[in-house]
Amino acid sequence: MKKTMRFLCIFLCAVIVLTSFTSCTVSLGEIKPASVGIDNSNYLKLPVRNTDSLNPYLAKTEYNLSLAPLLFEGLVKVKEDFTVENVIALKVKVVADRVTATINPAYQFSDSSRITAADVEYSFNLAKESDNYKKQLENFEEISASGDSVTFKLKKPDKFASRCLDFPIVKQQPEEYKGFIIGSGKYKIENSQMLIMNEKWNSEMLPKVRRIRLINMLDTASGPESVETGNISYYFQSMSNGNYLRKNVKTHSTLMPNLVFLGMNSTNENLKKIEVRQAVSLLVPKETIVEESYLGYAEVAQTPFIPSWKELKNLNFSEKTEALNEATELLESAGYTRGDDVTSDVMKLRLIVNDDNAFKISAAQNIATALKSVGIVVAIEQLPFDYFVERLQNGEYELYIGEMKMTKNMSLYPFFSPEGGASYGIDMNSKIITTYDDFLTGKVSLQRFADYFDVAAPFAPICFRQGIEMYTNELSVPEYGIVTDQFENIYSWYY
Repeated sequence: MKKTMRFLCIFLCAVIVLTSFTSCTVSLGEIKPASVGIDNSNYLKLPVRNTDSLNPYLAKTEYNLSLAPLLFEGLVKVKEDFTVENVIALKVKVVADRVTATINPAYQFSDSSRITAADVEYSFNLAKESDNYKKQLENFEEISASGDSVTFKLKKPDKFASRCLDFPIVKQQPEEYKGFIIGSGKYKIENSQMLIMNEKWNSEMLPKVRRIRLINMLDTASGPESVETGNISYYFQSMSNGNYLRKNVKTHSTLMPNLVFLGMNSTNENLKKIEVRQAVSLLVPKETIVEESYLGYAEVAQTPFIPSWKELKNLNFSEKTEALNEATELLESAGYTRGDDVTSDVMKLRLIVNDDNAFKISAAQNIATALKSVGIVVAIEQLPFDYFVERLQNGEYELYIGEMKMTKNMSLYPFFSPEGGASYGIDMNSKIITTYDDFLTGKVSLQRFADYFDVAAPFAPICFRQGIEMYTNELSVPEYGIVTDQFENIYSWYY
């Protein structure tokens, strides 16, 4: 009898110890082993970097930042066609340089507290200072809160500014607060290795998977392999380095807001002529670049705006079936001719490209081949990225292959403002910039802006890249993610 009682005491002690380990909350900076007694096969498993933060305004890695839509919601949600749907905002009104949003009183944080205008103001100020969101809020100058509404003042009028209001709304906390950040998304943080369903999520679509295990990953290179082995359930391969790893898993290609373009230095004696820029733009072999350089994982850009944008639905595009003849005529009108010698050179241009991206190098080679058909000889210079940027800053180039991740309001100010990251070589006094301003205020139509963009040819849009969503073969995925949110339809996924 004594032996039996002793055994029961030891067993109960062991159970208490194990239970205390499985229920504790750990610091995100710590790497902890999987909780005892959990069957991984019943959990959706997503990658995380334990040494990074789950705070969307502090996260540094793609792993952690990609989890933000699961945990937080914005005033609005940007849909796949880049229209907006109100979420925390009951209504949004854009008038000139003011955007006013009224808070929906039905929305709560996961801790049951009501979302207030003060929380929105707090979140906006964090977003403006965060590397993750300050770009999309660059045109937002300040915020003021009054009652259940907030008003944003813009630097310049933008009728599409509401698309930028999807930044995460987080609960305002005192400076001494040390816990996990609180949001209103589909899930909430239980500890550094577990997300659980948020029962306060304001939707009838409850997730089929109630818990998500977070699996610590040491580097992005191991992502595809981890999906293949089942260590994680999902990985998004952005192919930003110009490489695609093929794995024996379910895949789905997703259009990204990453515009690949050919930049042109308008200070160059040849490219300052509008006819030359028009000719170069006409000859860029976009379809060939999509199929050969990007292996089909891209979509031709007829305009500098993403093809899925609803605003483009009724736009008329001019036919370019005689691009070679038209380009030849444009060059001749600018004073360039090959005469009777079709082998002679019309001009020589340098095209610089960063040497660590195979896709872009291939695109540069296809462009050089196309321009040679009209006598433009292109010398391709493959440069280390730092030197590539230095050459751009010093104006030591004629052409360059660039890439810009477009914000959700499809802003072209990165191209059309002096401090913009893609403004190299563009004449800041060009009429195309004032035409764009007029488009944003509603003075001119999108059709008129697009038509004049083709005439001004400040740069040549090539394509928008795609990324690859990778799912473990055991996971059922009735609905995929969308360009603005990889986990938009995660509530439908299940094992």
